[in-house]
Amino acid sequence: MSRDAADLSERFRGCLLGVAAGDALGAPFEGLSQVDADAVARWVASPAPLRWTDDTHMTLGVARSLLDCKGVDGPRLAAELARTHDAEPWRGYGAGPPQVFAALAQGAAWDAPAAQLFGGGGSFGNGAAMRVAPVGLVAHRAPDTLAAWARTSARVTHAHELGQQAAVLQAAAVGWLVTAEPAGRDPAGVLDHLGTLAPDGVFRERLDRVAGLTSSASMRTVVAELGNGITGLEAVPAALHAFLRQPRSLPDAVTYAVRLGGDTDTIASMTGALAGAFLGEAAVPPAWRDRLEAADELVRLADALARLARSWSAAPRGDRGAREG
Repeated sequence: MSRDAADLSERFRGCLLGVAAGDALGAPFEGLSQVDADAVARWVASPAPLRWTDDTHMTLGVARSLLDCKGVDGPRLAAELARTHDAEPWRGYGAGPPQVFAALAQGAAWDAPAAQLFGGGGSFGNGAAMRVAPVGLVAHRAPDTLAAWARTSARVTHAHELGQQAAVLQAAAVGWLVTAEPAGRDPAGVLDHLGTLAPDGVFRERLDRVAGLTSSASMRTVVAELGNGITGLEAVPAALHAFLRQPRSLPDAVTYAVRLGGDTDTIASMTGALAGAFLGEAAVPPAWRDRLEAADELVRLADALARLARSWSAAPRGDRGAREG
């Protein structure tokens, strides 16, 4: 394996391990408006197993479908996510996905149930963004395909435009960071990259807020400016800020995300994806990895995704693209 290929695999491993570690570390604090720093420190230092939630569970489903389809195929991804849920429905799924998967089991088209949620408006939650990291990894060299794949992957459960935009931006951030050189590239450049993708409107304004927050901004100010809730419009900017606040330390970025409160598992998981993609596997503390559920499986999937990314980027352009069924 070449040095470049080895580095890419390290980044992929860091991203998936970061997804799962952030998820598991944030889970006990989910829903709290204020998170005690000492409580987080005790949990981080605890020897207790790190068990992840639906955030990582669905991310693994996306990864498996990517590997199976060599891309994003809407109907097959929907079927894989439904199988993933049905195997372990106790992972902490929200109300929406089980409704979607139940309708799929009754023969609904792969993207039809999501369009019926919330009175036909669809979900603008953060669920599509929280699971999209594998898409950003595999398609990191092709921004247009990355955006198309991310949007298609979101449509299984998120019909609302903001839910889909959130997935595109999180995937694009992962894709930009996985090839950024930590020693020589300003990680804040990811905001400029995302600014070229975000349409004029609410997401562009939130990205501007992220850029405007100083390193000394209080957590109360950050939450007031960005939010810390279950919408994609809150979770993506919050995760970006947490990463950019501590871009050279995955543990510090993730624990900062947990301390923001609110949807702690998801925002910390998304932060872990960004930090892991930028810093690589070595940034994940060995003590965390030793505690982390299915760490070896995460590494195996990351390596398989890295092989797919290398083979896919070398394929003729006509063999690429999102398939929606």
